[in-house]
Amino acid sequence: MRAALSGLPRGSVVLLHACAHNPTGIDPSGEQWQELAELFAGRGLVALFDSAYQGYASGDLDADAASVRAFEAAGVLPVACQSYAKSLGLYGERIGAVNFVCASREEAEAVLSTVKQTIVRPAYSSPPLHGARLAAEVLGDAALFAQWRGELRGMANRVHRMRVLLADALRAEGAPSPDGGDWGHVVDQIGMFAYTGLSASHVDSLRERHHVYLTRDGRMSMAAMKPADIEYVARAVRSVLAE
Repeated sequence: MRAALSGLPRGSVVLLHACAHNPTGIDPSGEQWQELAELFAGRGLVALFDSAYQGYASGDLDADAASVRAFEAAGVLPVACQSYAKSLGLYGERIGAVNFVCASREEAEAVLSTVKQTIVRPAYSSPPLHGARLAAEVLGDAALFAQWRGELRGMANRVHRMRVLLADALRAEGAPSPDGGDWGHVVDQIGMFAYTGLSASHVDSLRERHHVYLTRDGRMSMAAMKPADIEYVARAVRSVLAE
């Protein structure tokens, strides 16, 4: 990754996932984010962050923002596209915000003017208000904000528990892990999805024979998993891997 980024021309815009990389669920460590921030600063690259899972990944809003903050501290001045679709349960509203970190008030005013004229007005001009007002109400009220943080933590913990239960059930069933390991990758990943390592043919068999649904790259929704599903899914995975 460092080698590829080092070969980009100055001013290149690079899209990064702030946390809970989709579909792999594999994020750089804190030290690796710091290395990347320094590389971006040295090469003059523009960091465009897709932040769709802040607080829903680890259960900690600050931990999930550490990547963006590392770039800001390194002087990269990131652009962060923030979505509240999952974290605030407003998926149907498609609500979010784009945040530009600027070096000065004058730069911020120029950026805002340019974004309004070249993006906002030609694309949508007046966005729907319903989702935005809901988000503003929760984020702007101390009691609601504290309640929301607690609920985010509860959801993140629940998803992690589903990972642990599934990995344990796959081991108990004797299902061979596609990577030759012990299914530890399912637990080590973070976020709503597990990148299982199952092939497209495995996924097709799961769908056709067991009515278990994944995307054909092997991505499984852990957020949709329930404890009562675990044993059935583990048996189904073992079955298709034995074919």
